[in-house]
Parts: sequence; C-alpha cells; structure tokens
Amino acid sequence: MLEFTSRYLGTDAKGTRTFFVISLSSCIYWFLSIKGVIYEPFRQALGVTNAQLGFLLGVAGFVQVFGYLALGWIQDFLNIRKVIAFDLIGYGLIAMSLAIASHLPLWYLTIAFACFGLFGEALYWPTIQKSTRGLSDGVHQAALFSVQEAMRGAMGLFANMITLLLLMISLTPIAGARTAMVCYALLMIVFSVVVLHGIPDDFLHERRLASRRDQSAVVTQHQTSGVTLVRNALHMPIVWTTGLATMCGYTTYIAATTYTLPLLQQSFGLSDTQAAVYGLVNTGILPIVAALISGRIAKQFTDSPRWISLLFVACAACSIPLIVIPKHDSWLVVCMIVTCVLALICYATRAIYYVPIGEYDVPNDQAATVMSVASFLGYMPSFFAYPMFGTIIDRSITSATAYRIIFLIILLTSCAGAGFSVLGHRLIQRKQSRFS
Repeated sequence: MLEFTSRYLGTDAKGTRTFFVISLSSCIYWFLSIKGVIYEPFRQALGVTNAQLGFLLGVAGFVQVFGYLALGWIQDFLNIRKVIAFDLIGYGLIAMSLAIASHLPLWYLTIAFACFGLFGEALYWPTIQKSTRGLSDGVHQAALFSVQEAMRGAMGLFANMITLLLLMISLTPIAGARTAMVCYALLMIVFSVVVLHGIPDDFLHERRLASRRDQSAVVTQHQTSGVTLVRNALHMPIVWTTGLATMCGYTTYIAATTYTLPLLQQSFGLSDTQAAVYGLVNTGILPIVAALISGRIAKQFTDSPRWISLLFVACAACSIPLIVIPKHDSWLVVCMIVTCVLALICYATRAIYYVPIGEYDVPNDQAATVMSVASFLGYMPSFFAYPMFGTIIDRSITSATAYRIIFLIILLTSCAGAGFSVLGHRLIQRKQSRFS
C-alpha cells in the first residue's frame, strides 16, 4: 500500500510518511469547524452574540489574508516541522483557554481569534503548501494536492461526526460544545509531538547552517530582503493567473457551499430532514469524492489549468439552469441535484487551486512566498463575498430573486476563472517549451 501510494504521489516511502503527517496536521481546523455543526451551542459557549461572532471571524480572516502577504516570505527560511508544531501548540493553547474559561471579555476573544488567523492560516497554510509542493516534481502536483484535500475532507467529516456525538451524550448543548472544544485543543497539542517526530528536521533544506553566527547573519539578510521577495513574486505572471483564478473559484465555492442550503430552504420550503441529508452530502461526502477524482483526472492533462478551465466551464453550465428553473416545489429535486453537482465541481476545483504554481517549477526557496501572495489574492473573497451574498439575500424582494442573482454571479465568476486558467495554461506551456 505504501509503495503504491508513493508511486502515485511521485515520492519515496519517507516522503509519503512525511506527506501524511503534514496532511493530518489539518486537525488545526477542527476547533472552528464546531460552528459549522453546532453553531448555537458554540456561540453560547463563547458567550457572544451573532454579530460579535461575525466580528471575531472577520478579525481572523483579516489576519489570515494580510498575514499571507506580510509573513509568507519568512517561512521560506524557517524549519518546516518547527513552524507546524509551533502553530499547533499556539493554536491549541489559545483554544484551550476559550474552552475552559467562561464569560471572557471581548478584547480577549478578539486577540484569540486574531491568533487563530495567525497560527491557523498566515503562518500555517503557506508552510503546508510549500511542504506539499516540495515533495515531488511538477508532474505529480495534482496528485499531491488532491489527495491532501481528500484527507482534509475525510478528517472534516470525521470531526463533524465526533462533534455531533459529543453533543448527543452531553447533559447540555453548551457542555457538548465545550467538550468538543477541549478535545480538539488537546488533539492539536498532542499532534505537535507527532509532527516533531514525523517530519525530518532537514525537510526541504539542502544544507544546515554551520553556526549561530551564520544563522543570525542569514536571518538578518532575509529580513531585509522580504519586501524584495514579495515584489519578485508579484512580478511572476503565474502568481496572478493562479491567484485570480482561485479568487473566482473561491467566490463560487462560498456561494455554492454556504448559501445554497438557505436559498433552497427559503425558495422551496426544504424540510429539516431534507436539509440535514443535503448538508451531509454537500459538505461531508462530496469534498472527499471530488478531490480524489479531480486529482486523478488532472494527471491526464499536460497541465492542471486546462482541467481547471474545464471545471469552471462546467460550473458556469450548472448555474444557467439554476437561474432559469422556476422556484416551485415540483422542481426541488432537480435543483438539489444540480446544486450538488455544482458543489462537486467547486470542491474538485478547490483541490487543485495552487497546483499550477508547482507545475511552473517555482524554486523551493521561493515557494512559501509565492504561495502566500497567490493565497492573498485567492482568499480575498473572505472579505467581500460573505457580506455581498448576505446583503443580496437580505435586500432582495423575494428569495427567488436572491437565488437568481447569486447564481448569475456564479456564472460570471466561473467565466472569468476559466479565462484566467487558460492564461495560466499558456504560461506553463511557454515555460515548458522554453526548457524542452
């Protein structure tokens, strides 16, 4: 099994084991995933209002996106296993404080959620991307990222089931939420030990520094060249095509996976049972299936942007019937099927968002910086998409009107994403032909 997996991922047995440890470190996301399963108990456990929780999540998102740009370059010079372990410990300790303490002041919660954005995204995610990208050559990038995305999906499904189980066996919903919060915080801290033992100390480092004096000199040099590294990344066309395509894909992803369910409930009167089944399929099963299939298919293309552009076209094609279908109960099943297909396509695209950068053969010593800048562009919708879609729903005269507007936006962003992906394909082809 290990040999087959290594061959599929394009790495050796040691690299495969490292890959699994890196991928499993995504347990860092489990703490905030509680809100997606038991939102109200989680909010009450924190002792905040809906508006305050929205503000806290916005703080985390702000630190996340701008942290990519401000801190991503630093991670090209840090020890990978120590960064991941530090993120897990830092996140876990702060999460534990929220789990065991009640009636915390808003200023403390604000700092805590800012730290979540720092440890769980700004310092963590570019390191994971760099590590995954450096495990194999450009040919196997789609396999690496798609398998990793499938593992994240499977872990998310498992975490959701554990959260629901803890809720069911606890005396009160708030107690269930706090139990889950404690368990996931402890898991992060424990897994940091696994990271320190499972990832080689010299992973992706071609040489060690000879002395502390040399290390200090190198760090000083890197600090002064951080702006230059970011500027160099911004001058790479592949960063812009990948980042802007991801921005389009992420906007579509937010609409298809977050707002489809409430729109179906408001427009078609979806029952609670139907909503539960739909939600389980849409957020639990589809991500796993889509990621594995997408990575497998992407390997059949000369480069991933060609496959991504086709996914965007398919996404646009799904949005058209959703715009024109009458909002009557008789069309409910059809709309549920089409929206599930749309979500499947969005998950398939998400699995290989940043594969083009690996295929462009960006050097390992620049990978974190390049990934950070691309992530900064790609995840910008976390600022504007949620307020935009929420405003559309609140201010539309009817839910059917909001439904059509949102899927029209999906149509437009999908077309734009296809265009950026085609440009990315041409960049990769041009570079490959230059060195062939």
